[in-house]
Formats: sequence, structure tokens, C-alpha cells
Amino acid sequence: MKLIETTGTEIEPAWDSFGISRCDFRSQWDGDLVNLFSVVDIQEDESTTEQLMKECARAIARWVGEHKNQFGVEDRFQIIIGWPKSIRTTGRQTIKTGGTYDDLISIASGDSEVEMRRGWSLDVFTKNDQAN
Repeated sequence: MKLIETTGTEIEPAWDSFGISRCDFRSQWDGDLVNLFSVVDIQEDESTTEQLMKECARAIARWVGEHKNQFGVEDRFQIIIGWPKSIRTTGRQTIKTGGTYDDLISIASGDSEVEMRRGWSLDVFTKNDQAN
């Protein structure tokens, strides 16, 4: 996986790259909100795409654990997986998960289920099927 520092840019990292941006949330807790995100293109079918997107979220959670020394003790994390703009211009997020370090450990290990957002595949696969 390749990390792309994206603060202040409109980079859309495609898997197996991911972007990271941070926002100081010290008015809410003593740390940053760290967003980690990537886009995933349509795979051969809906099920395969869903599984890949979930594995991307787990892989990013594992990466945070492996690089914990680069973050603050109280930082919290959002992992966002979505569609590229070429697939959807709005409603692009397919997964939004995260939390504390403990939450990420649970996500990375598979103890916590990674859930797809409601409507994540709506019209995506039917459009693709109609084009073929």
C-alpha cells in the first residue's frame, strides 16, 4: 500500500494507494481526527467489489496499527472507501468506519464487521450490466 499525503489537495487515491488528512479536534477530545481514504473501481461483480472494499478498510486499519508512532495517543480515525468520480459524482462513499485504536484493531482483525453504506451499489452494477 502506498500512502499519499493529501491535505489541501483534491487527489483521489485509487486502491492500493490511500490518502490521509488530519483535522485538530482538541475542542472535542485531545487529538486529531485522521481521515484515511481510497477509491475502488468496479470489480467483476457486486460481491467481489464488496469484498475488496471491505478488505481495503481492514488493510488501512492494519496500516494505522503498524504506524501508530506517527499518530497521537488520543487521535481518532475515519476510514472511508468510495467510488471514483468516473462511477459516481455524488453519494460516493461505500464504507465509513473507524474510531479509536481499539476500534481499528477490531476492524483489522475481522472481529468487527465492516458494513457497507446503504445504497452503496445502487445503479452502479445495473448501469455496467446494461453497457455490456
